[in-house]
Amino acid sequence: QAFRDIVENQYGDKSKGKEALIKRIVAVEGDKVEIKNGKLLINDIEQEEAYTAEDAQYAFGPVRVPPENVLVLGDNRNHSLDGHIWGFLPTKNVIGRAVFVYWPPWRV
Repeated sequence: QAFRDIVENQYGDKSKGKEALIKRIVAVEGDKVEIKNGKLLINDIEQEEAYTAEDAQYAFGPVRVPPENVLVLGDNRNHSLDGHIWGFLPTKNVIGRAVFVYWPPWRV
C-alpha cells in the first residue's frame, strides 16, 4: 500500500499524501529492525536516541529492510506518521537532507 493511499484512507486528507516529510533514516537495506520495550534495535543492538521525544509505545518487527529501501521514523515516535505505519521507503523517494533546526526555537 502506497504512502499516499494510507494518508488518504486513514487520515482523510488527500493533500498530505503529496507533502514532503522530514523523517530520520534509522535503517538501510539488509538491516534487521525491531522496536521492543520502547527501544529501537538495529541488527539486535539497542540504539541510543537522545533526539526522540519519548520511548515508542508500540512494537514493530522484527523485519529486514528490503533492497533499495530504508526505514524512516519520526523523532516524536508515538505521534509520527512514519515507517512504523506505512512500511519501508524506496531509496528513490528520498529527496534531500535536513540541515537546519528552526523549531522549537530553543534548539536552534
